Amino acid sequence: MAVSNITRNLRDGELVIKDGASAQLTVLLDQGDLTWTQRQQTIEVKDRGSISAGHLRKGDDESTSLSFTAKWTQLVGKANSSGDPLQLYETLMFQEDSGVVSTSADGEQQTLTFEFTVVDPAGVASEKITFSKVYRETLTMSEGEDANLIAFTGRAFQVAPAVTRIVSE
Repeated sequence: MAVSNITRNLRDGELVIKDGASAQLTVLLDQGDLTWTQRQQTIEVKDRGSISAGHLRKGDDESTSLSFTAKWTQLVGKANSSGDPLQLYETLMFQEDSGVVSTSADGEQQTLTFEFTVVDPAGVASEKITFSKVYRETLTMSEGEDANLIAFTGRAFQVAPAVTRIVSE
């Protein structure tokens, strides 16, 4: 049975952002604060105002919200010079001349795919969490004494990410 009781932490995770073509960017999550929330809407149907005589019904699907913070050294790279590496800011902003292509159809909100891989230190139960059709709600850049930060908040247009076990070789 492939189960590990070793707790994972920020050293075990890696976030890869993929576009609709071939561009991908590995984000160093040295803050260790990737967060996602799966929500379920519930409709409370009361009987003449009474909960005890009422019932619950499943509500509409809700998209998954997610956020993370990462340190940055520069905001634009490839959009400035095709020989420079792709940077996080220009990827999330679909910066012109960066070559980043949306995973959604033309005319829809621009989206990306986020793949968060969590490696099991014991080597038996690594997992990949895939967020599809991720769109940006807010992107906050801040200057700090130790490092400048980019804080991303967005949603994945799915009720839950796809979680798959990575088979050890």
